Amino acid sequence: MKCLFLMAAACLLGAKATQAAGVKICFEAETAERCEAPMAIMSNGIAGASGVYLEIPEGAGNPPKVEAGKAVFAFEVPEDGVFTLWCRVWWEGECSNSFTVTLDDQPAFLFGEDATYKAWHWVRYPVSRTSAPVKLAKGKHALTFHNREDGVKFDQVLLSADKRFVPVEIEPSGTRK
Repeated sequence: MKCLFLMAAACLLGAKATQAAGVKICFEAETAERCEAPMAIMSNGIAGASGVYLEIPEGAGNPPKVEAGKAVFAFEVPEDGVFTLWCRVWWEGECSNSFTVTLDDQPAFLFGEDATYKAWHWVRYPVSRTSAPVKLAKGKHALTFHNREDGVKFDQVLLSADKRFVPVEIEPSGTRK
């Protein structure tokens, strides 16, 4: 009887983990709750964007000269999980390919720094097993992209609890499994 109970509990926990593993939360960058200059909402028609996007224009300035510039997103997680943060970005060049990101009150981390330039593409965090995963509890959260380098654009933000999921094209907005 005790063995049957343990098997049932293991199956129930496995099912719960499987449910959390499929959660995807996607939103458009221009839906930021707050946007502080030099971060700006743009719609100048760069091919491949899902429409409007956020940008820190090339030459707008970056730290330490310009500390301002951020976009804050409020979102809700339907259940506890470990997530991969994906952003659909456009980098102007090697000195224009990253943001500093904060999630709730957690320490800031570097996002980006890949070497794909002048093309919309998806970038993820964490990029390696040595980076701390994004652990989120069920409930409301705040995700903030801070000015680190000018010449950066981003179109969509996606949090996925499915470690095997890799976005390729423009993703539908909303929460799904």
